Amino acid sequence: MKIINKLTFLLISPILLTSCAPPPGGNTSFMGSVGPFLPFILIIILFYFLIIRPQNKQQRERREMLKNLKKGESVLTNGGIIGKILDILDDDIILLEISKGVQIKIKRDFVNSLLVQDSKK
Repeated sequence: MKIINKLTFLLISPILLTSCAPPPGGNTSFMGSVGPFLPFILIIILFYFLIIRPQNKQQRERREMLKNLKKGESVLTNGGIIGKILDILDDDIILLEISKGVQIKIKRDFVNSLLVQDSKK
């Protein structure tokens, strides 16, 4: 229990010391008032560039891929079904041929990716 109290004190004390108000009558500088918040600002900026921005880019690319689906393209669905687009019935319904004579309807949102076809066939 003493180890936990000491560990908690060691972790909390730097936070409390850096967030204290300046002494009365002291000269307050810009870094003195913003300094304690600087690590949090840097973490937010780091999160934006490492997590949020790439995720937004990936969502934009997926939206474009789904919008540009055409007849004759081979696709992979979220359920693992590979098929060829026969027709686009509505804005969000696609008719897939998964085997010769076997057709299914799926929502456009359930297309996972486009499959690259070999030009040697």
